[in-house]
Amino acid sequence: MTSRASLIEMTAAARAAIADPSRITLVGRLPEPRFELFHAASSLCSQKVRTVLHEKALSYRSNDMLILSAMGSEGLIPAEHYSPAYIRLRLVAARELNREFVSGYSGRTSVETEGFDPCVVPLLVDYEAGRVIADSQRICIYLDGVSRTPLQLVPDAPAARAEVMRQVGIVDRIPNGALLYGFHPDADLRPEVLKASMQTVYDYKVMALERLVADNAGEPELVAAYRAKIAKESGGKKVCHDAAFQRAARQKTGQLLSDLERDLAAGSFGCTRGHSFSLADVLWGVNLVRLNYLGLASMWDALPHVTRYFDVLARRPSLCKEAIRASLDSMPHSRYMDAVADCTAEAVA
Repeated sequence: MTSRASLIEMTAAARAAIADPSRITLVGRLPEPRFELFHAASSLCSQKVRTVLHEKALSYRSNDMLILSAMGSEGLIPAEHYSPAYIRLRLVAARELNREFVSGYSGRTSVETEGFDPCVVPLLVDYEAGRVIADSQRICIYLDGVSRTPLQLVPDAPAARAEVMRQVGIVDRIPNGALLYGFHPDADLRPEVLKASMQTVYDYKVMALERLVADNAGEPELVAAYRAKIAKESGGKKVCHDAAFQRAARQKTGQLLSDLERDLAAGSFGCTRGHSFSLADVLWGVNLVRLNYLGLASMWDALPHVTRYFDVLARRPSLCKEAIRASLDSMPHSRYMDAVADCTAEAVA
């Protein structure tokens, strides 16, 4: 447990990395909320956490960070979540997790299977408990445990809980990184603007990180964190045009969707199958929105239960705001989102 004074100081330093103060806001009614969230509007994992915060009606300070390094008129501008102050805050969470740093690239983002990435969002600060919590899955479960109202996302009944957590684990294995950053050789349906930015994204990431290694040579923990991130992003660059790797990622996603169809048909979980809305629905909902954005909704054309599931989830106010609307507002336009964009006004109204 970290003292409140120390957390306030470290969090303020991390917050200072955000160039535009308008991206620092209060969500909810409390002027001094218990929670503070570092996230990005476009980040899939951030969308999961924000959806849970929305469902739980929890107030928090929102720090919306720019998570892509960019080339400006005066040279390379590092992503805000690479700042030393933010990484120091994440390292507090890393010590609690007690996991090795990420050491390569798989296309997945699961801490359980890939290790701890010290240079990503989201990150939650709980001032009351004196904790800093990393990994979207852990944050979501933590928030559900802190507050059981107005709804409980992880059920207490053993069988129901086991199935919800099994689905949570399945969603964690979707190769989201490969699908977003990779160039599929057969049907790359991502927006052209997005594809253009992905041509240089890994180069800019590594350049920024190497500069930060040099700038922080006197802090071994920071250097180790940046070097771990370099290893991961260098690995991503090697496979982003690898046809076999990209086909395998798409095939894996298709298999997980087929498994989802089977589980929904069996009625083992799902808000469309008579079960209470759960964390599994949150995570599947956010991921299905992302797949739709990438032009991959055709992967469930022949899966009627998944099709209905997506249609229902796309009208859930929390998912409309934190996944659909956030994607529309923060990412290049995708024509595949036009159909669900109409749902947002209706659901939020």
